[in-house]
Formats: sequence, structure tokens, C-alpha cells
Amino acid sequence: MGSANAFIMVGRPDVAHNGIYPTHCLILHENDKPWWVLTPIFRFPDECKPENCEIVVWIPTVEHMLEDALLMIGIYVLKDKELVSLAKKFFKNREKDRIWLYNDIKREDLEKLRKVCRKVLPKYDVKIVVTIMLDSTILRQIEVLKEYNIECEVCIARFRRDYDWRTDRLGEFREYDILKRW
Repeated sequence: MGSANAFIMVGRPDVAHNGIYPTHCLILHENDKPWWVLTPIFRFPDECKPENCEIVVWIPTVEHMLEDALLMIGIYVLKDKELVSLAKKFFKNREKDRIWLYNDIKREDLEKLRKVCRKVLPKYDVKIVVTIMLDSTILRQIEVLKEYNIECEVCIARFRRDYDWRTDRLGEFREYDILKRW
């Protein structure tokens, strides 16, 4: 089972305080095989009912993991009619709420979905907050957000302390400069 390496909070923007009213969370698990898990966020436990507790899992393309998450938002959170219609037409998944992007859709159809997603997402009052850990694959994919005209924030670690399994000790708390890493 892969550890979580990135999170995307999805919701409506709070224009008065530059915050977010979250409705959904995407969690990216990586390691041997990446997968995105989309879950609703509830303010109160009694809000979670079977009809609104849909959890969706996608095995994304490695090359476009972040963009695949944006596509999930368009289909399952915003439920854009054009995207949903195309998804129903293009996806050939055998499992409900679990899609393998390498197997369940043709490459050219997936690219059509991404193109439509770039066009329709700006129509919605949506904000995303992307939190990326320093070893996540999508750290090298954040430039794709420039192609999506939506409100967003990207959070990347500035300070870090890791456990060093070789010395069996916790390392120093230090500042981390992401620009020097790549």
C-alpha cells in the first residue's frame, strides 16, 4: 500500500478571507502504483449518507497525475454535463467507482476529456488547494495549473524533519529550498 504524497482540497472560495469552504478531498497515494482517492468532506457526521458518500478511486497516468485529478473534480465534484456525458461514452471500466486510466480509456479519448476539462472548469465557482510532499511525482507537474483558469493555491514544504532509518534517529528540523532541489 502506497503512502499519501499529495492532497487536493476542493470547495468554494471564501472571497472575504481567501480561504476555502471544502467539499471534497483527493488523496494521492504513490509508491509501486499511484492512485487518487476522492472522498467527500462533511462538517457533521450525520451528513454522511449512502447517497452522498461516494468514494471514487482512479489509477492515473504517471505523466499526467495532477491533470487526472482535475478531471476527477470536473466529473465527480462539479458533475459538469459535458464531461460526465463524455466520460460515460469513453470509459470502459468493469468496476464501479474504480478507473484504471491505462486500461479503461483510449489515450486520444482521455486527451479529449482533459481538453474539455480545461474549458469547463473555469465556469464553476471552485477553488482547489494542492498540498504536495517533496517526493511526490506531481511536484514536477504543477505547471499544468497555468492551463486551468481556476482559483488555486499550491502548498509545498518549506521546513522538514525526517526520520533517518539508517541512524534510527529523528533528523534536524531544517529549512528546505525546493528551488535548489531540482
